[in-house]
Amino acid sequence: MNKRKLMICIIAAAMALSSCAESKSADTSGSKSESQTAATDPAAIPENKTGVTVSFSKAGGFYSEGFGLELSCDSSDAEIHYTTDGSVPTQSSELYSGPIELTDRSGDKNVLSVQKDISADEDGIAKSSVTKANIIRAAAFDKNGDMGAVSSETYFIGIDREAMYGNAAVISLMTDMRNLFDYDTGIYTLGKYHDEWLKEDKENKKLEGWQHEANYTQRGREWERPVFCEYFSADGSVLFGQDMGMRIMGAASRNASQKSLRLTARSEYGEKNVKAGIIPDNMRSDGTGPVEKYKSFVLRNGGNDCDFGKIRDPFLQSMVGGLGFDTQQFTPAVVFLDGEFWGMYMLTEDYSNNYIENNYGVDKDNVVMIKTGEVEEGEESDYSLYSELYQAVAKGDMTDPEQYEKAEQMLDLRQFAEYCAFCIYINNEDCIFEGNNWRMWRARNTDSSSEYSDGKWRMLLYDTDFSTGIYSGGENYKDDTLERAVKSMDKQNKELEEPPADMFRSLLKNDGFKDMFVRALCDMRSINFEKEAVQRKLSAFSAEYSALIDMTYERFGPDWTNAGMGTYTLETFLNGRYGKFLDFVKKDLETSDPVTVTVNATEGGTVTLDGRTLDGSIKGEWFDGLTLSLTAQPDSGKKFVKWEISGGKISDETSDTAEVTLDGECTITAVFE
Repeated sequence: MNKRKLMICIIAAAMALSSCAESKSADTSGSKSESQTAATDPAAIPENKTGVTVSFSKAGGFYSEGFGLELSCDSSDAEIHYTTDGSVPTQSSELYSGPIELTDRSGDKNVLSVQKDISADEDGIAKSSVTKANIIRAAAFDKNGDMGAVSSETYFIGIDREAMYGNAAVISLMTDMRNLFDYDTGIYTLGKYHDEWLKEDKENKKLEGWQHEANYTQRGREWERPVFCEYFSADGSVLFGQDMGMRIMGAASRNASQKSLRLTARSEYGEKNVKAGIIPDNMRSDGTGPVEKYKSFVLRNGGNDCDFGKIRDPFLQSMVGGLGFDTQQFTPAVVFLDGEFWGMYMLTEDYSNNYIENNYGVDKDNVVMIKTGEVEEGEESDYSLYSELYQAVAKGDMTDPEQYEKAEQMLDLRQFAEYCAFCIYINNEDCIFEGNNWRMWRARNTDSSSEYSDGKWRMLLYDTDFSTGIYSGGENYKDDTLERAVKSMDKQNKELEEPPADMFRSLLKNDGFKDMFVRALCDMRSINFEKEAVQRKLSAFSAEYSALIDMTYERFGPDWTNAGMGTYTLETFLNGRYGKFLDFVKKDLETSDPVTVTVNATEGGTVTLDGRTLDGSIKGEWFDGLTLSLTAQPDSGKKFVKWEISGGKISDETSDTAEVTLDGECTITAVFE
């Protein structure tokens, strides 16, 4: 991780200490059945031995006024016990004897929100009482002490969901707080790992907070904890509620008080998948319909951008959605953790072999995924497939037509060119050209189950926050990132044995790939990040998220920031980048002069330029001699007539799909009737 990330962590949060509230922990004394013993272990998964389920008189949701909640089950011999703190009930928990009064909890003392030692830099304590929900978990126990299924519901009393949270999903997470804050095993705290790490070397204490080892920096299944996840849609209805596994997610941002969380469905918790469209309008990557099943997802705190605006990664990925490489889709989510407001997150797709299966129809057991030089999905021996690609492309002669054709068969070159162009345009300082944060996948064995089971490697975009001038106020738009990418870099060559940036530089020696890449750079600037398009999208993001982000900063800090800071730096960088970028391209790739190209469509249809559907007309700059690909798409009831062109040569003016070779300033109009 680039050390400039320390800048985000050295600013201490200025927070007033809230009153400490003692957490309620289950009394584990007395005789215990096997089921009860499991339930008192916060990391254990209680077994439903009796099959008896507790019913609630009202479903979880948003209520303007409080009420008495009644619990019942279909066994006259069973006792119902319940908790209100997120823990799994035991026979030592409160015995249900009558309606549970649910009230507006806005004045209740904070419990989780006063927990210290959750960051090496920040105290993490809320400055005031946070918004709270009522959480009820209940189970029936028979006369032998055997336990039935755990029923869990969340009740928001006196909270106007629409006024407070707009169209954001609301997610309630319930878990025993020991799973989070226990000194030995809590995943959200500095804990035992931090103390032992400090003892190893007295110099460790001098390192920046994001460099510290702690409980929350540990990884793997042993650091996954059970959690009940309840998802409320924008209309207040429950989309799903199920037991899942929860881990801390991220790299340097694990040190933030508001940490990213990965939630995973597993059969050991109950359901193997979340069978719901948790991200509205999320379409499969192969274009065959919506994604309606998720193995896992991430509640992302903003990564490097967690203290500057939180929107950088979703905004940037949204600007290039629909290109060849994969982007992660997202939706805003307000999270309550054990009933306490835990801020706004971006609920984001999680790349895995299950993601590939759900998006492309490739069997998950046939998926190989490489992340930053290591096998993430598949067998360790599958690295040889990547090594074979690297040797063929990076060490091959890409000026040789046969060797270049082999590269085309192994790697989706158009997608690779677009991916590299994007990283360069946004000045991503933590990406493929820095030897970090890159993923690619392929089907191990080719078959006919999907067109994507062809054995080609394809790129997966993620974690773009360390870009667009995040630590310079947007002022580093003048950085010639292209020059750094074209030249060999000692840093990434040392960190990776077979860096993919070597493949990029080798491919540039081929004139065809170079033209494809130059066109991708121009498209990125003139279409994806065209000034008005940037402004429209930033305005939309600000309108939708600024209030939620400000609530989150009020809860976690830092005091010096607000939602507008992220918008400002993005706008500063992207406006400046638009003006400077083609100068870098001309210098570093020795191109011809840029020429102005205008593309229009008459009423009745749209135009797709180099795979990008244009929103009305566009005026941008490309380099003289480049060939652009155009497709006319008539609206329903209309038909394409012809292309009208000046200043270029078109392959066929009557075909709805055509290529235009630029020859000076050019205007192209698609005519519909």
